[in-house]
Amino acid sequence: MLNCQIKIKYEKKITVKDLRNFKSKKKLVCILIKNKDEALAADKVGFEMLATGLAGKYKNDDDHPNFDELIKMREAAPTAFMHCGAPDSFIPTIDEAKKFSFKILEHGFDMLYCNTRFDLIRELYKEGVPCLGHVGLVPPKRTWTGGFVAVGKTADEAMMVYDQCLKIQDAGGVAIEMECVPYKIAEAISKKVDPIVMSMGSGPGCDVEYVFGCDILGTTKGRIPRHAKKYRDFIEEFARLQQERENAFQEFYNDVHSGAFPEKKNVVEINEKELDTFLNNLEKRV
Repeated sequence: MLNCQIKIKYEKKITVKDLRNFKSKKKLVCILIKNKDEALAADKVGFEMLATGLAGKYKNDDDHPNFDELIKMREAAPTAFMHCGAPDSFIPTIDEAKKFSFKILEHGFDMLYCNTRFDLIRELYKEGVPCLGHVGLVPPKRTWTGGFVAVGKTADEAMMVYDQCLKIQDAGGVAIEMECVPYKIAEAISKKVDPIVMSMGSGPGCDVEYVFGCDILGTTKGRIPRHAKKYRDFIEEFARLQQERENAFQEFYNDVHSGAFPEKKNVVEINEKELDTFLNNLEKRV
């Protein structure tokens, strides 16, 4: 059952200044969305932050949007603070990243995901582009931290995470995605740094709780990560709808061959006198 009690919808677009004012004062919520329907639903709920990206940036890349679809998503959720990502191969140089960031800002996006590229964050900050850095488990860089495992479970490793946060802060980063870091470490670091800290599996003590929408909806291919929660099973629902689609087509096919379709209500009638006149004239035609 839908609980509508905890729901705040912002009428104006959320800005960087708003995020900074919210830090340590208000819990924010962010989800990754992949299409216009998800954007519309998220806007209806009133998420303060939304994330998206081009194909290649996130898991389940086969159903990730192209740029035209990204624009439709931005238009569908006009007030949320929305960041956009792209694979490093798409923006390998600072100049290419600048062009891409200018393009997304022109289309209403608010921030560029920059992975662990501290130099890129610094250069884009000079251009007035809000940037999001990433620490902890960074999937494209996971070989350096042991694969898909939590990061920061020793004092030295936790300090490494903190130092990376400081690099993002010093470079001018607006926000930090902290993924799979022990929650007590994440909370302590979040209180020490200026940027908004977005918890992806790093507990409730950060400024933003961040989860992928595909995990919430149950469309994730493979195992859902421990830090996520499946609220619906859309894969099962899609399978049911596909079966219903097949059933409907089969019923139509059968009705045509049995004479059950079309029915009288499906056809256009003609006055009997006009019909007789036409048939007589038709017989006379060569």
